[in-house]
Amino acid sequence: MSSRAKRLTTEVGFPISCIGVTVNNEVVLGGGGGPGRSGVKNKLAVYSIDGAELRLNRTSEAILSSSEDAPTCLAIHPKERALVCSINASKEDIQKGGNSNCRVFELAKKSIKAGSKATKTICSTSDFDYQKCIAIDPPGKLVAGGSTDGTLAVVQYPSLRQAFPFVEAAGEVNDVDFNSSGKWLAVATDKELKVISTKDGSLVQNIDEPHTASGQPAVFRFAKFGTSSKSKLKSGVELKNVLYTVLNTKSRKQAYIAMWDAKQWTRLATRPVCQSAITTFALSPSGNLLAVATASLQIAICDAHTLKVLLRIPAAHSFAITALAFDRHDEYLISGSADETCQVIKLPRIWPTTLDGVADLVMTNIQAVAVLMVLLLAILAALVMRR
Repeated sequence: MSSRAKRLTTEVGFPISCIGVTVNNEVVLGGGGGPGRSGVKNKLAVYSIDGAELRLNRTSEAILSSSEDAPTCLAIHPKERALVCSINASKEDIQKGGNSNCRVFELAKKSIKAGSKATKTICSTSDFDYQKCIAIDPPGKLVAGGSTDGTLAVVQYPSLRQAFPFVEAAGEVNDVDFNSSGKWLAVATDKELKVISTKDGSLVQNIDEPHTASGQPAVFRFAKFGTSSKSKLKSGVELKNVLYTVLNTKSRKQAYIAMWDAKQWTRLATRPVCQSAITTFALSPSGNLLAVATASLQIAICDAHTLKVLLRIPAAHSFAITALAFDRHDEYLISGSADETCQVIKLPRIWPTTLDGVADLVMTNIQAVAVLMVLLLAILAALVMRR
């Protein structure tokens, strides 16, 4: 159904590649023009949410080196005013094997400061490879990162020492996520979904040959563990024991979300969500909502219990939507784009029904409906006259 959510776009002045929300409900944006002389600076910037105006107000920023890449992914520490993000070093350093890409930044009241710790989480010596995804476990003791060269790294926080040796994944790592206890880590690649132990990297579960409910071949694009311990599915499975996976068909003409029982490792449900590939995925802090963005620039918000689409926002940005994040209270959804804009979407307290969707369609096409009604009345009058 169409959107009744209020939303407003803020120009930030740089392409956004990643978004995080702090424990104080501040929005952190990362991005930029990358290495070179594009004129677009690489940045990490912190914003407060103006709920009345639906605007983002910048409170601090860090201008990063123009000889290095822009931040490609970031994760907010769950207990400290800090974040961990990946920034590729210069081409020369990468080729020498000195790419200390995984870095800690401290979030002060009016500044962002680079921490003293940094480490390498990518094995490749090509500047075309980068860390694509990152996650911090709920206790805040481990950081996981997956890269385009198939490297999976898990390091301890705050030392950034390896928790166990690099794991070689089956291709480019699309997503990583810890479960609520931090004991398991889900790792998604196109061809398979692995769940490993964070104690030693040993395999807990492996799901390969991804497909839709009808058997159509697909790829794993994202994987997120449920977070809520206060809510259950109708089947009785707690949301914290659910693993959500995004499945894009290989034709990229349809996308699905599947739910898995993370105890029995059975598929609970698979539901079509969009008519184009999903490019970004987010789970709300409460665990009750899911959000996706698509290659067709649509944003959809779903119920985490049923996978039912609650809202659709077509043409949400003018260019690729690169990141999504819910605020800490499930009041807003923040979307970022390569078009250098960030959008704040006010989430409804009461979600629209199917009848609301019909009403929206009628109001959107009110002139056409009026013309159709006039034609129908004219036809009815002509039939009456013939009698």
